[in-house]
Order: sequence, then structure tokens, then C-alpha cells
Amino acid sequence: MDILSALEELESVIESSKKPLLQSDKVIVDQETLYRYIDLIRANLPDEIRDAQWVKKEEQRIIDSAREEYDRIIMEAQAKIQRMAEQTEIVRLAKQEAQEILDSAEQTAHELTENAFMYANDIMEKIEKQLTIYYDVVQDGRAEIQQSLRQLQQSQIVPEDEQQPYEEYDEYET
Repeated sequence: MDILSALEELESVIESSKKPLLQSDKVIVDQETLYRYIDLIRANLPDEIRDAQWVKKEEQRIIDSAREEYDRIIMEAQAKIQRMAEQTEIVRLAKQEAQEILDSAEQTAHELTENAFMYANDIMEKIEKQLTIYYDVVQDGRAEIQQSLRQLQQSQIVPEDEQQPYEEYDEYET
């Protein structure tokens, strides 16, 4: 199950949960159910991170490919320059054309490299936005869980010294 499916199911559980009397903006959700969904989401987070790592590798592959293309174009241009230089009558024209080829090759290589970086940046930005959304959803869910748990503990008629300890976490631990 992926993260979005788990979050949708968690949302469904919350929507179908009982509401305390006189508190329509609160719900009572089984603690084990919430922890099960948190564990499921946590287990699926590494897939998103692996996707980011794949994008990084793909970025490097594109850059390497652009560099190889650049080297190939340069070598072809140099070979063409050499052939043209051997023709004594057109040496000047050969140098001019060779320089144009080199300029064109450098421009093409520059554009390929720039496009590779832009592509990789766009993908990383999309993944970052998605991970931010996941993080915000998890944080909101945790805040609701903690608030519901506090309310549940406060509503029980159990002496304070018999209540189970409750630890509140500031950071999401994996």
C-alpha cells in the first residue's frame, strides 16, 4: 500500500469515527489503528526517498551523456579541422568553419547540460513538494492523535497516579 492510500484510509477512519458529545469538531479513534497507519506511512516513506535518489542518479547520467556528446562533437570538429587544414588553399576558410563548428558544439553541449540540470531540478522540486505534503499530513495527524489522547485521558475518572504515562514527541522519529 502506498502512502497516499494509507492516508486516504486513515482519513476514512477519522471521518467514520464517533464524535464526543457536544464536540462536533473532535473524534474518538482507536489508538492502535492510528499507530498502525503511522507505521504503514513510515514504512512507505523510504520509497519516496529512493525515488529522489533515482532522480539524482538520472541527473548524473544525463550530465555524463551530455559530456560524452560534447566530447564526441569536439573530437569530430577537431578531426574536421585537421582534414580542412591539410587543404592548403582553403586553410583560412577551414579555420573559420572549424571555429563555427566548435562554437556550435560548445553551445549545444551547454544547452544539453543546462537542460539536464533544469530537468533534474524540476523533478527534485516536485519530490520536495510531495514530501512536504506528506510531512504536513503526518504532523497534522499526529497533532490530532495527541489532542484526542489528552482529551480521552482527561475524560477518564482515574486518579492521576494510575494513568498511563503519555509522552509527546516534538520530532517525527523513524
